[in-house]
Amino acid sequence: MDVQPFKQRLLELETSLSDRVARKRGDALAQTLRGPGDVADASVADEGEGQSFAEADVDAAQLQQVRDALRRIADGTFGRCVVDGKPIEPKRLEAQPWTPYCLEHEQRRERGSRRPPTL
Repeated sequence: MDVQPFKQRLLELETSLSDRVARKRGDALAQTLRGPGDVADASVADEGEGQSFAEADVDAAQLQQVRDALRRIADGTFGRCVVDGKPIEPKRLEAQPWTPYCLEHEQRRERGSRRPPTL
């Protein structure tokens, strides 16, 4: 499999996500530093800060997945499921080049995360 197109796409995504994470975290900090004037302003600022940090966290998690995929390219395991080493479906890699799982193991993982909590 030619990994170069995937590598290029992942590198571009890494740059984009890095910039977005930095910008969103900067936005959140700027809202904190502005020093709202009253309780209503403080509430709005807190909400905006929380939203910016939440968005930055989502992007940071995807950024980590992209960097992990780049490491798999470097070590020659890209395109192979991290669970059983079988090839990941090409269409799946086209859609999400950072995925570490084949469809079967992704579905198992998702089913496992939906289990109801026990008491």
